[in-house]
Amino acid sequence: MAEFDRAGTRVLVHHPGSNHLAYNLVGGLQREGYDAVFDTGFFHDPAGRLARMVARLPDGLRARAERELRRRSNALVDPARARAWPWAELAYVATARAGLGGERLARVIGWRNEVMDRRVARALRREPARVVIGHDGSALHAARAARRQGALTVLNQVIGHLEHGLELGREEAARAPQFAESMPDSPRWIVERHRAELAETDRVLVPSDYVRDTLVARGVPEAKIATIPYGVDVARFRPPEAKRPRDRMRLLFVGHLSQRKGIGYLLEAARRLQGLPGLELVLVGRRVGADAAFAPYEGVFRHVPHVPFHEVHALFQDADAFVYPSLHEGSAFVTYEALASGLPVITTPNAGSVVRDGEEGYVVPIRDVDAIVERVERLQRDPDLRASMSEAARRRALDFTWDAYRRRVAAQLDRWLSP
Repeated sequence: MAEFDRAGTRVLVHHPGSNHLAYNLVGGLQREGYDAVFDTGFFHDPAGRLARMVARLPDGLRARAERELRRRSNALVDPARARAWPWAELAYVATARAGLGGERLARVIGWRNEVMDRRVARALRREPARVVIGHDGSALHAARAARRQGALTVLNQVIGHLEHGLELGREEAARAPQFAESMPDSPRWIVERHRAELAETDRVLVPSDYVRDTLVARGVPEAKIATIPYGVDVARFRPPEAKRPRDRMRLLFVGHLSQRKGIGYLLEAARRLQGLPGLELVLVGRRVGADAAFAPYEGVFRHVPHVPFHEVHALFQDADAFVYPSLHEGSAFVTYEALASGLPVITTPNAGSVVRDGEEGYVVPIRDVDAIVERVERLQRDPDLRASMSEAARRRALDFTWDAYRRRVAAQLDRWLSP
């Protein structure tokens, strides 16, 4: 492959909201030598004017404001190369904070994405780029503007094909109507937008075989797809210093308590496992949908509604295994965090994890309560197996750091751009 001039190649990455992955993507490309810039709804500069204004607030208010702003900041990203258009994003945040969900929230997200996408497209007409990287659901107009200029367009597809997810949701509504509210439908115009993005873009980045397979099944040529798994902060997420108790089996789940995450199947497995010595299930995250769906399972789990992100690593350290029976993902960050924390992981192919069946944990079919029960019982019976899988989990995570992710993405761009 010919030597490639990264410094002379302008790459525009755009995302309408706050996204840990997008920050690692643009910041990583900057670190790897590309002339990468970032368009987003809001990005916080810790040394900027807003930060100086917040520093003058009373202590309690300042702490809350700084905590919120940290979510919109990343040390990898050069603030001088980040541009923000905040109004649509602020409207979305206000709607979400007001407690609106389901299809109403989906419509607000779609509107926000449309507004941001059109702004990026207009900006591209004034300031062209060699590569334009957008994210699914917010990349159609920018891709069209970029292609008219001869730029390479890349879609960062962070979850399986939308229509595949909607099909699963309709199936779940029939199988488990009590959880149907937690898997809302999407307006037709949003479905059409996702379909058009995949048709318009030149290349697609996906994080897992699951995402790739859902795209290929719906007509996306496999040749234009590159699979690059995500990363994890292995310094922050790490095993505890003390050995885990051998006579305890604390199962951990972290994420929205929704049927898309397979929560109904996990709860049913936990009910069947009641009475297993030393077993405890801890669910961390917000309940989605009707409270009545959870009522039959009260007493079989401990619920932690919210844990600040800077504290969540301690929950992983205090668990013995991680269970994540998701029905539809991209490549769930929490599975990487569990591996890095030295936890055997029980998950599904649809979670898009890097877990290998029988090595760092178990990969079971979706909706298979019997398989979850059997794997948990196997781990509970054999502390030595748990210990060996724990060591394997940590080793596996070391292959998937954020530094490795950034190098892989930059190398993939080199391949796409080199003659």
